[in-house]
Amino acid sequence: MSKILYSDKHIQIFEDKLRFKSWCLPWGKKDVKLSHVKKISEKKMGLFSGRLRISGSNNFRDWFHFDATRPAKKKAIVLETDFHVYKRLWITPEKHNIAFNVLKKLI
Repeated sequence: MSKILYSDKHIQIFEDKLRFKSWCLPWGKKDVKLSHVKKISEKKMGLFSGRLRISGSNNFRDWFHFDATRPAKKKAIVLETDFHVYKRLWITPEKHNIAFNVLKKLI
């Protein structure tokens, strides 16, 4: 097993993958290999750009993992992947800056 570089209530970042502890609702783990991530960016979230989305998607392009505290957060990390469905994974870690810096070094 690879080394954990970041961990919080919702996600874990390993050297080779990102693990969602709550992919859909408060259950359902999912691993995403970092080799599938092509680009990383930060996005501000507003009322109409993901801040109120607790989980899921309203299109086939973006996916938001379960995070009941997302309405209180202002920024998200967006991972652009080579997947056919849900090309952008929006993550909202508890320690945004630390997680973003770890992911920037890996991607």
